[in-house]
Amino acid sequence: MRKMITLSLPTEVEGEILNHLEDGVEVWRNTEEYLSSGCVVTPCFVAECSSIRKARRMKRLYNGAISTIERVLKSK
Repeated sequence: MRKMITLSLPTEVEGEILNHLEDGVEVWRNTEEYLSSGCVVTPCFVAECSSIRKARRMKRLYNGAISTIERVLKSK
């Protein structure tokens, strides 16, 4: 079972958190592309990682966090 936490944050950090998580998704997407093809089309950041499975897992994790935060924000 996953352990869950509850955070109470100032509203002005909501956008910052989402922006950083979206940046993380992009890094893991770039990493997945690099690991699967051996190259990237444009200059970008990639994570230090040697496993496509880990890159995909991290991308899903970040996307899940974004979805959860957006759902909580919409319910308020």
